[in-house]
Amino acid sequence: MPKPNIDDALNFLSKFTFRRAWNAGKVLGSFYYSKLRKKPIQWGYPISISFEPTTSCNLRCPECPSGLRAFTRPTGMLDNQFFRQTIDELHKDLMYLIFYFQGEPYLNTAFLDMVKYASSKGIYTATSTNAHYLTDANAKKTVESGLDRLIISIDGTTQDVYTQYRVGGHR
Repeated sequence: MPKPNIDDALNFLSKFTFRRAWNAGKVLGSFYYSKLRKKPIQWGYPISISFEPTTSCNLRCPECPSGLRAFTRPTGMLDNQFFRQTIDELHKDLMYLIFYFQGEPYLNTAFLDMVKYASSKGIYTATSTNAHYLTDANAKKTVESGLDRLIISIDGTTQDVYTQYRVGGHR
């Protein structure tokens, strides 16, 4: 994962509220209290969560369950209503939202709407993409969605090297 720069760090800190800081303190406190007491205890709500917009991918990368079509869990798209309900329940305490795991987020047509919704609640958002869907129009929509961090996986400096791992892709 790339190192955050100063602008990224300041952007993240700008989303900090007293309530989010208090919640983070409770979570950290429960960690140390659990270590001290040798007994698990949990205070507060999650400060960070991950949503996988989809388990689908347009590529066939040889080391990825999505690319190999080898999931042992159901495949599909994240339901926008479920997403909004979860954000509505957690947004006052939540600081960071990761929008990726093994699928290509841009395959979910509601992805940028989800980003915009989380961003409107003051949550720092991040995603990773293979960039195959970053057309000029999608890039503009991505910026307008309020996405805070975009990670683009390139995986090769030449087309030959790239296609060894990103099977079916063009850089």
